[in-house]
Amino acid sequence: MNLKFYLPLMLVLTVVASLLEERKAKLPDVPSHTEKQVTASTSALTQADIEFDGSNGFLTLLESNRKISHKEIARWRASLKGNNGFYTYQTNNRSFTALAPDIKGNFHLTHSYLEGYLPFKVDNPMLPMLVIARKKTYQYDHEQYGGLMEIWQSSKQSYFYPSGDCEDHAILLADWLIEAGYDARVAVGTYDGGGHAWVVLFLNGNEYVLEATQKRGFGRQYPLASTLPNYHPTMMFTQDHFWLNTGSEVTTDYSSKHWKLMSRFTEQPF
Repeated sequence: MNLKFYLPLMLVLTVVASLLEERKAKLPDVPSHTEKQVTASTSALTQADIEFDGSNGFLTLLESNRKISHKEIARWRASLKGNNGFYTYQTNNRSFTALAPDIKGNFHLTHSYLEGYLPFKVDNPMLPMLVIARKKTYQYDHEQYGGLMEIWQSSKQSYFYPSGDCEDHAILLADWLIEAGYDARVAVGTYDGGGHAWVVLFLNGNEYVLEATQKRGFGRQYPLASTLPNYHPTMMFTQDHFWLNTGSEVTTDYSSKHWKLMSRFTEQPF
C-alpha cells in the first residue's frame, strides 16, 4: 500500500465531507409524544371534514394590477370539466396561475388545495416531513384513481387518506409548515426528467428542499436546496401567491431575481 498516495486522498475526502456537513442544517430529536399527536389528529378527522369544494375569490395579476373575478375563474373551472391534467393560464406568454382536478374531477386553482390545515403544533420544521413520510404511502394517481393521470388531494384529504403521490405529500407539508408560521412553498417542475412537486422552506436566510415522498434515509439533517441540482423548478405557490421561474429551470436558487411574483389570490366568500 502506497501511503504517500492514500494519505493525501483521505485528507481530501475528509475536507469534502466536512464541507458537505456545513451545507446541511442540524435538527433536534423528534419528540416522544409525536405518535400520540398523530393518532389523535388523524382520528379527529371525519369524511365530512375532508369534503372539498375549493375556495372562491379573485386573482390580481401583479404586473398589470388586472383583477380576474371569481366568475371568470368559475368559467375556467367549468370549461375544464371532463379533462384530466395540470393546466396553467398565461398573460404575455407568462403563466400566472394553475388549475388541477380534485378527487371528484372538479378543477380548482392550486392555491385552493392549501386549506390552512394544522394537524398539530410543531416547533421543528423537520417534524411534519417525518410524520407525513411515515404516515402516507406513495402511490401514483393512475394506480389510485382508475387510470387518471392527475388528481390532487387537498391538505386535509392528504392527511386523512393513507396514500397519494408527490403533490399530495407536498401540499400537506407546505400547508402544515405555513400554518405553523414557516415560510414554505409548493414547487412544481421536474426531478430527473419526470414531473414532480416538492416543498421549499425559507429559514434563517437559507433555502431547503423538503421531500416528504422520501421514505427512508432520514437523519438529523435536511439538505440545502443548493446541494440538490436534480430538482428543476418552473413555478411555486402558497395559499395566496404564485411565482414563475423566468430563468433557467436548472437552478437551485429559489429567491433569485428570475422568480417573478405573478399573481395574488384573495379569498372572497359568497
